[in-house]
Amino acid sequence: MYPDLFGINGFSMTFMIIVGAIAATILLFVYLHKRGAHSNQFFDLSIVIVATVFVGVVFAILFENVYEAIKHNINGQPQAWTWGMTFYGGLFGGIPTFLLVYKYYYLKHGDPVLDKIVIIAPACITLGHAFGRIGCFLSGCCYGIETDPQYGVMFPGMDHAVVPTQLIESIFLFGLTAVLVVFAFRFDFPYNFVIYSVFYGIFRFIIEFFRGDERGQLAGLSPSQYWCLVLIVGAIPLYFYLKSKMPKQQEDKNSEI
Repeated sequence: MYPDLFGINGFSMTFMIIVGAIAATILLFVYLHKRGAHSNQFFDLSIVIVATVFVGVVFAILFENVYEAIKHNINGQPQAWTWGMTFYGGLFGGIPTFLLVYKYYYLKHGDPVLDKIVIIAPACITLGHAFGRIGCFLSGCCYGIETDPQYGVMFPGMDHAVVPTQLIESIFLFGLTAVLVVFAFRFDFPYNFVIYSVFYGIFRFIIEFFRGDERGQLAGLSPSQYWCLVLIVGAIPLYFYLKSKMPKQQEDKNSEI
């Protein structure tokens, strides 16, 4: 739609990713500040976040190229390297990076805050992702299937309207962010990652059926739908793991929600 921004070719996606990362970081720091974290902890935590975002972007690009390899292999076409990104690559590359850098760098400089981060992190992820999907809309990627012009949008180079799946997902993510923020700030709810995994996994699995861009398929499902199943099924052991780590007083508090 508007891939160029500030006179820079294809900058709209990058700009929205930056905006999303800043918004997510602000949300994280506001929550930690309200939960008693000290300002001098934020610098070291910023180092962790920068490393997480960097590795997340690298994995997002690598995953996209794997998707492209699958698509081109099925179609029998040669593959060219792409600088496009996919969310699941960023997610599955970023989370382990955060945990590793937090353990081997942050804990040597700051007081432990992981128990608080686990509560607010899902809202930070959905907030950043929501802005990223706006970037997809501006860039004209990740679009939906063909639809009636009065219900869809027409991107440059297309001769038909398509479902604006990017905006639909962005709206859903902003809504999920609001729910997770309420659960975090009001209840310190420790299972926000479980809520995120289940509800985003279900939503993304469904919205994938309305995607119109070619991404390749395996047994009738897109690569992202398989990752959705991983999120949904993985929420079960994640719940019991978090429950085993939760203090008794927090468990009593949660039973009142």
